[in-house]
Amino acid sequence: MLLDTQQLAEYRELGYVVVPCPFPAQLTEDCLHAVEQVSVDPEDNTGDTRKNHFRLAPQIEGSYWSALDHSLPFLKIELHAEVVEIARQIIGADDIYYRNGGINELAPGRGFLWHRDSGFATPEFMHYFSGADRASGCLRVIPCSQDEGPEALVAEVEKRRRARGDEEPATMEGPADVELDGEVSLELGPNDLLVRSSQIFHATWKNDASTGRLMHHWLFREPESPNHRFRFDDYLTDELLAELTDDQRRVLWLGREFELDPIWAQERERELGRVRWSTVI
Repeated sequence: MLLDTQQLAEYRELGYVVVPCPFPAQLTEDCLHAVEQVSVDPEDNTGDTRKNHFRLAPQIEGSYWSALDHSLPFLKIELHAEVVEIARQIIGADDIYYRNGGINELAPGRGFLWHRDSGFATPEFMHYFSGADRASGCLRVIPCSQDEGPEALVAEVEKRRRARGDEEPATMEGPADVELDGEVSLELGPNDLLVRSSQIFHATWKNDASTGRLMHHWLFREPESPNHRFRFDDYLTDELLAELTDDQRRVLWLGREFELDPIWAQERERELGRVRWSTVI
């Protein structure tokens, strides 16, 4: 699957496009089943100091990574052949690499503040596999904000927070962040795939539901970018690797030599050998 001319133009102009999921609905069901298999009572999830999950405990305390982030049910979606083709189309290269993915389970009472993910431009994929509406904390974006610096928007956010009387600093547990002119709320279902620029300015509404809002997101990079977070050879079990296609293995850059991004050196030192992903039954 490739984005058609209109979809690609929408992505380039607005910074995002929503397309029907190019993979079987059963893969979404498998992800939901995996969550139920490994979830814990939120009150017992004391190791989630990153506040990245609700019912999914990190593999080690303080880690971003649960047992599922790069487990087989999620890699089957993230590395689905048609997803990879969209990434290659947008990036404009064949030998792209999958940097990493991750599950975000927005807990009740939390909401993400306005921000930009990175200083580099690359396609990010987001799949709200439990669905997302305004009440459960769906994404809010400023269309076309990927093509300009975030300074003016950050200043406007701070101005509106002060005018509203917000406490400083703003937190995830506080009220939903201020409304901005031109923002769009993206209410998405499990059959929707969001492709967006890593540079678009975005936030979420506060999750007012009684359970976590599930989403997984992932990104690919161009081959010349030295942005590798880790080597997947060191983190994926043989059982999982045996389930991957040759092209999926290629996108993971398995068995290749490359430089690792020093920004993640401390994370790698702490988690190497302690964080692993495999299949989930």
